[in-house]
Amino acid sequence: MSSLDVRRFIVISTGHLTEATAKLLDDVPVDDWPCLGGRYGDYGWFVYAHDENCGTGKDRSPDDLVAVMIWARKERCDYVLLDCDGDQIDALPHHDW
Repeated sequence: MSSLDVRRFIVISTGHLTEATAKLLDDVPVDDWPCLGGRYGDYGWFVYAHDENCGTGKDRSPDDLVAVMIWARKERCDYVLLDCDGDQIDALPHHDW
């Protein structure tokens, strides 16, 4: 039997991103995002949880998104599904927009 590469993801509220970051993820084509990921229909975004901000300049991920990714890594998750109906996490800021 071959070894499988199994990854974990966590579902949290889109409210952990600022309105500016949400607009960026909505308005910028996925190929030009500052991180790996994609849209989750009309409900949010699915992103790879980098453990640091890998970009510079226009490729730099917004600080709020990086904070979410670093938190997810500490929770031993490789990906984050930011869902409009996801749970709010006490350890992360929440933004009403």
